Amino acid sequence: MVYTVDALNSFFSTPAIRSLWTDAAVIDAMIRFESALAASQAECGVIPASAADAIVTTCGTFRIDPHQLAAEARNAGTLAIPLMKALKAAVQHVDPAAVAYVHFGSTSQDISDTALLCQARASMDVLERELRRLGDALASQVDRYRTTPVLGRTLLQPAAPVTFGWKVAGWLDAVTRCSEALKAAGDEACTLQFGGANGTLAMHGDAAGAVAHALAGRLGLRTPAMSWHGARDRIARLGSELAILCGALGKIGRDVSLLMQFEVAEAFEPTGEGRGGSSAMPHKRNPVSSMYLLDAANRAPMVAAILTGELASEHERGLGSWPNALPVLADLFDLAGSSLSAAVDIGEGLRIDTDAMQANIDRLYGVVYSEGISLTLSGKLGPAAAARIVGQVCEQAIQQRTPVAELLKAMPDVTAVLDDATLDRLASPAAQVAACQPMCDAVLRHWRDAHS
Repeated sequence: MVYTVDALNSFFSTPAIRSLWTDAAVIDAMIRFESALAASQAECGVIPASAADAIVTTCGTFRIDPHQLAAEARNAGTLAIPLMKALKAAVQHVDPAAVAYVHFGSTSQDISDTALLCQARASMDVLERELRRLGDALASQVDRYRTTPVLGRTLLQPAAPVTFGWKVAGWLDAVTRCSEALKAAGDEACTLQFGGANGTLAMHGDAAGAVAHALAGRLGLRTPAMSWHGARDRIARLGSELAILCGALGKIGRDVSLLMQFEVAEAFEPTGEGRGGSSAMPHKRNPVSSMYLLDAANRAPMVAAILTGELASEHERGLGSWPNALPVLADLFDLAGSSLSAAVDIGEGLRIDTDAMQANIDRLYGVVYSEGISLTLSGKLGPAAAARIVGQVCEQAIQQRTPVAELLKAMPDVTAVLDDATLDRLASPAAQVAACQPMCDAVLRHWRDAHS
């Protein structure tokens, strides 16, 4: 039940995220809850100020061996029970009269869920900074390459050219949506859990609402309308958005790894000493950032499904549907942190070979412009004749390694209705490049308006 740091798996996360989910961080978040609870209860007249002082003082210096805590939690079914036992023993040394007020009117799920969401709040802050960095990097790439033609590829086959900036704008558009959706889910999820034994806070009497508000304020969380022991939708929604973010960033990894293939060689991850090497083949430079992106995209949805699968919990508090939120959310934040770090690495360091992009277009001899040529000829000669002519010249172009435009200029039926300049224009990326610009503008405007 306790989430421990495994050094050999740490390269699937980032130091900033990992530091927020260590054993020490979990325990600190739980003790912070108890300290803030005592202070809030004293402020609202629920417990004596002297008791609160003793509890807050003890929490400031409290330490416990996580291995011991984990062993005892295995029997108790929750970290909260052995942790409160140890905290009460520590308070006993400071003020025996204060022991009765440790964890007063609260329950195991209150401390577990609230501490978890304090960690989530801190993790969200890290992700939001990285999302801003990623979006800014992608926006710069859109600006730089918005008129640079590159083959469009549909069903893994060549299509009419787009621009590389337009392609990156597709990544940025998804990042913008994910950033907004994740922030909304995170803000909603970071809500105080405080209900006491059955969720009603009956032990607090008329002061229940005031204590909850004060406690939430001290912890930087939202105050809910009611406790939510049996309602796991907030956490499930946050987990789902983390998984969606990983999936959307995985799209970047998929595209870049395909563009890095030697046979394509249009875009490359940044290079560096020891980066992407092979233990057997010295010539290789593997797409390691793309690997991390695809790893997270593959794993995160299955992890998030645990949380959505627990929404139908039993009555006021479900069995087994809340203690596991700690390792599950820890895994999801690890994956999201890893994914964002890899995406930033690509966004800021992507290397582009515009000559290779043009060469890959040229070696198709203009067949990728067949749609525009066919539509224009249809208006002059009719659909049937246009389909026959364009199909014929596309086949000849590949076989004879001759540009489509040159073959069309040799066909009297075509030259009778279209001049050479029109044929050259139809067999160029000009129309596609122009069509990309309004979409690039819209995506850039959306990102910059949201982050100005």
